Amino acid sequence: MYEQALIKIQCKIMGLDRELKQYVNELITGNTDLNDDQLTSIINSTTRELSVYDYILKLIINNQEVN
Repeated sequence: MYEQALIKIQCKIMGLDRELKQYVNELITGNTDLNDDQLTSIINSTTRELSVYDYILKLIINNQEVN
């Protein structure tokens, strides 16, 4: 069960990391239909979501080490 949760969280983190890099690249290059404020909001939201999943991953790893 831990392995399954660990894999799902790691996949989610990798996906969010790719999204974040894409949004930052769009913001820097200006190659987007969104304005800077919209992209900045998306980047901030994605960063917060990434932090939550990082924390969940740490909890899973810590719980696995205890058991």
